[in-house]
Amino acid sequence: SGLLLYGEMHEKLFQHQREGVAFLYRLHREGRPGGILADDMGLGKTVQIIAFLSGMFDAELVQHVLLVMPTTLVSSWLAEFARWTPGLRVREFHGTSKTERTRNLEKVQRRNGIIITSYQMLINNWQQLASSSGEEFVWDYIILDEAHKIKCPSNKTTKCVYAIPARHRLLLTGTPVQNNLREMWSLFDFACQGSLLGTAKTFKMEYENPITRAREKDATLGEKALGLKISENLMTIIKPYFLRRTKEDIKNTCNTDRVDAPVPEDPSANSAPVMPSLTRKNDFVVWVYLAPIQEEIYRNFLSLDHLKEVLMTTRSPLAELTVLKKLCDHPRLLSARACIQLGLEGHENYEQDDRSETGLLPGANKIDQLPEETVIQESGKMQFLVGLLERLRDEGHQTLVFSQSRKMLDIIEHVLSRRQFKIMRIDGTVTHLVEREKRINAFQNDKDYSVFLLTTQVGGVGITLTAASRVVIFDPSWNPATDAQAVDRAYRIG
Repeated sequence: SGLLLYGEMHEKLFQHQREGVAFLYRLHREGRPGGILADDMGLGKTVQIIAFLSGMFDAELVQHVLLVMPTTLVSSWLAEFARWTPGLRVREFHGTSKTERTRNLEKVQRRNGIIITSYQMLINNWQQLASSSGEEFVWDYIILDEAHKIKCPSNKTTKCVYAIPARHRLLLTGTPVQNNLREMWSLFDFACQGSLLGTAKTFKMEYENPITRAREKDATLGEKALGLKISENLMTIIKPYFLRRTKEDIKNTCNTDRVDAPVPEDPSANSAPVMPSLTRKNDFVVWVYLAPIQEEIYRNFLSLDHLKEVLMTTRSPLAELTVLKKLCDHPRLLSARACIQLGLEGHENYEQDDRSETGLLPGANKIDQLPEETVIQESGKMQFLVGLLERLRDEGHQTLVFSQSRKMLDIIEHVLSRRQFKIMRIDGTVTHLVEREKRINAFQNDKDYSVFLLTTQVGGVGITLTAASRVVIFDPSWNPATDAQAVDRAYRIG
């Protein structure tokens, strides 16, 4: 591509990573305002960015780079920079010390280097990051990791990110489109600084509406043909600014190369290292019967007059659906008051949860004193999960168990600890990055830990848990991309 990389670094990059660096440099060389690297989770987007920046700094093509990411990824990015490019000036604009943050920022702005910060820190300090000595400061690059954070144009994060002046913008995300095409527009509008897909209104009329209409069941043949043509046009427009490879793509390419490639005269001549082969990922959707008490509560809830009224009106039934979803996971996800009303064992003497007006909201529901067998028998999912984890432990597997609810993790942990499982856990209460890293490293290096409990929101992004060979999504998200992110904590190169 024309960008020179330090030899030792170049030798360690897999072929698809070299191609990724070439793509990033081509955007710069051709004067494009930005682009999106959307490789599947676990294919090394971090390393590609580090290699690209290393080459750009060596060639003196950039001086100031701002790298923004979720708080939980700050330490891992710093560690990767230290590992791959120890000579590069990398400073963090993060932490509780305002003095230290300011010192790091001023040092990079005065000389050169990379500032690493979090989305939350940017929201609180965007004015400081956008200026220097009272004047506007223009970064050479602003790079967003987990860039789907700005998929909604109206949210605070997106607005603050737009407020940072930058000549070039790069976005990293393994899930560029999660729900609809408007999210894709939002990413490209930021990356290309509004120059590619027009306004949101224009994009909706010219692209989103006809493409969406073509996918509907009652679409005419003409509408389907029009939608296909417009989607092809859209792909043509975004292709120069967008690079995405899936694990399946890489695996197929590697297999083809091994068959077709001639034997080189000099094996060391610029050949990329062989990509470690990922085992085939098997996805199983397990349908589980409700436990008898779950089914009884479920049917009773459906027969409520209140629910019938909701179904007869235009009001959203989301609150009621959420209650049913909790019942399917475990009835003790309901408030203590609701558990008392439902006659669940062990709640007769608990204090009423005064904060819950309806009795159907999560409350101070205590399970510590309950017999484990009672907790298991009240949920069909729990019965299956416990049997599965015991078998996986006996077979020597390490397993990640994801739930969207801390409360659900409490219930699972209560049962597993009584059954002598060695457990590790990360959720929203683990706020210190050092403690988080400590738990991750302990699980990665100690095979005695058979289960790692994680909340999907906190543990499903940006961490590597390749020691695990099995992943259980206990309660699937409304958004499948969230679960895909969680699964790929384990299903990745490293």
